[in-house]
Amino acid sequence: MSNSQELKWGIIGTGIIAEKMADALRIYSNSQLYAVASKTPSKARAFANKHGVENVYSYQEIVNCREIDVIYVATTHNFHFENAKLALEHGKHVLVEKAFTVNAKEAEELVRIAQAKKLFLMEAMWMRFLPSLKMLKNKIKTNEIGEVKVCNLSFGSFTQSKYAKRLRDPALAGGVTLDMGIYPISFVCYLLGELPVDIKSMTRFSDSGVDEISHYMFRFSSGCLANICTSYNLKMKSEAIIYGSKGYVEFSQFPAGDQFTILKHDGENEIKDTIEILENNSSNGFIYQVEEVTSCINEAKLESEIMPLHETVGIMKVMDKMRNEWGLTYPFE
Repeated sequence: MSNSQELKWGIIGTGIIAEKMADALRIYSNSQLYAVASKTPSKARAFANKHGVENVYSYQEIVNCREIDVIYVATTHNFHFENAKLALEHGKHVLVEKAFTVNAKEAEELVRIAQAKKLFLMEAMWMRFLPSLKMLKNKIKTNEIGEVKVCNLSFGSFTQSKYAKRLRDPALAGGVTLDMGIYPISFVCYLLGELPVDIKSMTRFSDSGVDEISHYMFRFSSGCLANICTSYNLKMKSEAIIYGSKGYVEFSQFPAGDQFTILKHDGENEIKDTIEILENNSSNGFIYQVEEVTSCINEAKLESEIMPLHETVGIMKVMDKMRNEWGLTYPFE
């Protein structure tokens, strides 16, 4: 990586997630945060001052800027498509915060534009690039617990007030599935290396009409079954347990923990071996996706092998199907 070209980044949006990305770009040596854009110039100026960014632009100015190589889209879900499309149409490589778009139709259109223009495009599913998750996937892949048969995941908390409006507002494509549920969905697909072939789900709606507690049940072509429960308004254990024919894995700090435990048996109920795995992640986990984007662009790749576009679109289709069954359509769709 040391010989690769430094990339100049622009960020559209100045919320909490953009702050974390600005910090990651500062830490990672082959990147420079060159400009920031917001619909509210005062917010962009405050963000720029805080993070030592030289240029404060409008959306149109940031995509027109010839110096910028990559645009990171950090706006609310409802604007992802519009902002990413603008950047791609102006020849910029693009990293889009998850959820990539609101629905699969939007996702497919962004992929079409990026491929036509030979530009790099990726969903910012930062957890996939963490060393601990790469290690976990490797353990699954090398048959450490045998054939994976069941995955149980829970992921929920009472949302902090600073996130509440975004999560609860249908006009901003709120709801737990697009915001939090996408993590365990993407996690299971990443570990198994496949998309579900059978999808069942149910939800509990909030007063504002978005999904507040959601439960998903998936079956994969490998035969594995997944159970996922998620909520933005319930304190839950954030953990993943992966059950295989020779043992199981407990990952108790989902989605960004440094450690997990492998418990092995010999086909009977007694645990014969317990292995603790520790794989340290940076305190800012975004640096690994910055490294991936930099590496891919320098190698002239149009997508990441770890977060490929067909999988991003496939996961959007899974969420579309579930929302359709619940009757959850956003006002702008």
